[in-house]
Amino acid sequence: MMAPTDAEMTGASRIKWGALLGTLGLVLAIAGVFIIILDVGFAVGGGITSTANFQTILNTIFAAVGAILAGVVLALLSFVLYTLGFASLRRADSRFTVPMVLCVIGLIGLLLLIGFAGLYAASIQSALGCGSSDTTCQNSATSLPAGAGALLWVGGLVALVGLIGAILGIWRFGGRYQSGVAKAGAILYIIPVLAIIAPILVLIGAHQVQKRMSRARASMSAPMMPPMGIPPPPSG
Repeated sequence: MMAPTDAEMTGASRIKWGALLGTLGLVLAIAGVFIIILDVGFAVGGGITSTANFQTILNTIFAAVGAILAGVVLALLSFVLYTLGFASLRRADSRFTVPMVLCVIGLIGLLLLIGFAGLYAASIQSALGCGSSDTTCQNSATSLPAGAGALLWVGGLVALVGLIGAILGIWRFGGRYQSGVAKAGAILYIIPVLAIIAPILVLIGAHQVQKRMSRARASMSAPMMPPMGIPPPPSG
């Protein structure tokens, strides 16, 4: 067995940290979406009975959008690390070239999603200053700004291309370095309900691979003990 190269060690480390940031980003984004759904449902169901109530809901939505924005930024950083990890690994295995290219495309989609979240947050921020009788201004709190819908859909589709690249790259990473945990994480990325578990499994798998690489390199670089000489037979 050959000792892992510096590029392989670096690639495994970047994938590990990318999975960690991906976990944090998914938690924040899912929490933000869940809060917005609850608040919009509460408002549609007649929960707004006063100006103070309306302002509270807007403040909650604004905080939720902030959480989503932070989650998308972390997802962007996660994709950057995945891309850099695949770029390092392709020096040892050219099969990581396609996942790297797809992840680069996905980064563009994530930037568009960040733009959408920023526009929506700005809309909510402006609605916080609405008067209690200004229904037109209040209604803008739950409506998308002009062009935001295009950013959402186009950004989502392009980001999906990047996700496919990440799944493919993680699967090949698990196959090359014999990590069933990482391959399981790649599969779970496909299932929306279980996607939050995927980066956790990738994190565990990449950490295990990195430890095996370190042990392999240490064993290969350890000095060999010289063979013990056979003492000559006693002279008689």
